[in-house]
Amino acid sequence: MEWIIGIVVLWFIFSFFKPTRCDVCSNRFKRKYYTWKIEGKKQHLCPSCNSKMSNRVSAKKFKDRFG
Repeated sequence: MEWIIGIVVLWFIFSFFKPTRCDVCSNRFKRKYYTWKIEGKKQHLCPSCNSKMSNRVSAKKFKDRFG
């Protein structure tokens, strides 16, 4: 019985440390989130902001390479 209480307590502790909102647009995460390093800080992004960031990075690398 004690191990069930221990599992429940651990689940609550871990749920407090999981990010719940996107750092860019402040939307709540439904299932998946992505971690980026933006301006030296770790940021958690939703799938929409992640696709925007990857497009920006790709466009910048293409522009740097081909002018």
